[in-house]
Order: sequence, then structure tokens, then C-alpha cells
Amino acid sequence: MSPIKLGLEGNAQVLDIRQGHSSFDLREEIVNGMRGQPRSLPSLLLWDDLGLKHFDRFSQNPAYYPFHGEIEILRKYGPNIGSRIPADDILLELGCGSILKTKLLLSGLRKQNKPIHYFALDVSRDSLESNLSEMAREFEDYHSFTITGLLGTYDDCLTWLSELEASQEYRSVTIMFLGNSFANMKSHEEASFFLERFSIACRCAHLACRFIVSTDICQDDTKVLDAYNIQVPELQSFLLHALESANSALDYKAFNLADWTISNWIDNCERTLHCYVTAKDDLLVPLPISCNEIETMAIRKGERIHVIESGKWSKEAMGHISEQAGFRIQHYWKDDADDYCMFLLTQEAGQ
Repeated sequence: MSPIKLGLEGNAQVLDIRQGHSSFDLREEIVNGMRGQPRSLPSLLLWDDLGLKHFDRFSQNPAYYPFHGEIEILRKYGPNIGSRIPADDILLELGCGSILKTKLLLSGLRKQNKPIHYFALDVSRDSLESNLSEMAREFEDYHSFTITGLLGTYDDCLTWLSELEASQEYRSVTIMFLGNSFANMKSHEEASFFLERFSIACRCAHLACRFIVSTDICQDDTKVLDAYNIQVPELQSFLLHALESANSALDYKAFNLADWTISNWIDNCERTLHCYVTAKDDLLVPLPISCNEIETMAIRKGERIHVIESGKWSKEAMGHISEQAGFRIQHYWKDDADDYCMFLLTQEAGQ
């Protein structure tokens, strides 16, 4: 885990925390997902550097209330949120895709003259270096921040967190998960387990643990579907990028983007929006199984391949998810339309 210094940006650095023993095989996940019923592709395909650019362009759509609601909350309540982050301890952001949001929160901490050790986790070194360089420039006049990137996955971060005990430098960690990423998990149970795993890692390091989590709480289906309007070109580019990424991962042109469109639907039992790429006609999709073997899959016109889900979880649902992991909602902040919310989750006594 050697630190990689960023070229011209003062104290900002990136630590490579990758463990080097991941069993995750993206090619295998693509093939297995396409063999399954219903068919699916890993959502990870969407989140490379180009996919992030597609999503950033889509998020600027005026109807896309999650982005605008979150910015509104940070601008309106940023100082209050920041006041609940302990001084001299860790602020750990999971993913650093939208630097605007982070800068809004850190600007409030600077006004409060609060020293913070900010860490940003991401799987993309390019994204880390670009965003942290900008962050370092923004706060170069404030010497009470340390800014560090962590190159790795959630699993790598859990290992890194659990081993912080040796330093004895920190007392607590506030884990920040913005952009409704928390509700992109497949179920409430998976979300609870996610919180619990980070809680265990912090406990191993004798660190108090809290979360700042933002989620889409909109219960108006019409507004949700308008925000994710499948006719919006930026949303089409973002979702169809999963096929481009799959071709890159397979090192084979299995998918022709011209053969596909996008679709979505809301599961009202789970309050989750599901997004798909959908075949325009009957297709034969060739997938490389090995160096010299191709498996051809017949896809019918209108057949959908699942690429991502986005939860629209109510405050009550978030309370239940938190309680299952040993946390409670200590405070929350909503946008004016009551469509988006940021939660401060703290551990219950004895956790």
C-alpha cells in the first residue's frame, strides 16, 4: 500500500489499498448474467470514467430531482451537517464522483475552522487524482485538512479500516455515502449488511462509527419516471454504456449498440426503479467463453437485460434498514419538495 503522491497538489496523495486477491472476474460475471433468467449485466460496467461522465451529464437534467435535491440540502444545511462531524477525525467518502457535493460540505467545515482527515475511496485512480487535485487547489489555504485518496474496492476499504488500530491517531470515522448510491443495492437486507460490515471494521480498529447517507425518498411514481425518462439522450447514453463496457471487458464486440434501446419499471413492493437495456429485434449475441470458444445467445425482440436498480426508500424504510445493522437515525435533512433526504446514522448503545 505505497502512497502515490499527486504531482503538484501539496499534501494530497493516493494510497493503493488493493489487496490483490480479488476473486471477482468481470468477464465471468457478464457471461453468467447473460445466461441467467432474467438476464442481467453487472452495474459495475456503468461506473468507469466514461460512464461517470455520461451520468454527470444526465444528472444535470432539470427533471432529475435527486441531484438537485441533494445540492439544495448541502447548500442549505451544510454547516449543520458539518457541525456533527467530530474534529480531528476521519471523514471517509465512498466514491468521489461528484466533487461539487464534497466541496460544499468541506467548505462548511472550513468556515467552522474544524480540522478533518478527509479520505476518498474509488476504484479509478484517474478519478481520484483528478478530483483530489481539484480539492487540494480549492483548500490549499486551509492547512487543517488532510486529503487522501484510497484506491480500491469496498472490500479493500474494510480491510484498511480494520487495520487502523496500530496508528492510534483517530477516535472515530464518519462514512459519507452520497448520490443515492446506498439505495442502489439490491435489497434492504443487503443495505443493512453493508452498514454492519463497516461497523465491524471500525470496531476492530476501536473507532466510533457513524454514517452520512443520502437517499431518494420520493414516493411519487410520476415524478420518478419523469426523472428517469427513457427518451432523454443522456440517460440512453449512460445505460447503453454498459454494453460498450461489456465489449471492452470481454475484448470482443458481443453487443452492437444500434440493436438496443432502454426501458425501466418501478417495483412498488420494494420501492425500487429497475433499468434495462432492451433488444429492438430478435438478436444473436456471441459471448466468448474461452480463448477459442464462443457461446451464442438468442435474445428475443423486447427482451430486457437488467443493468441497475435505484431505490426510492422512505424515511421509515431507512429507519428499519439502520436498526437491523445496529444504527439509528440521529438526524435527517430534507429538500423542500420532500423528495430527497440526508441521514445521520449513529450506533446504538453497546454497539
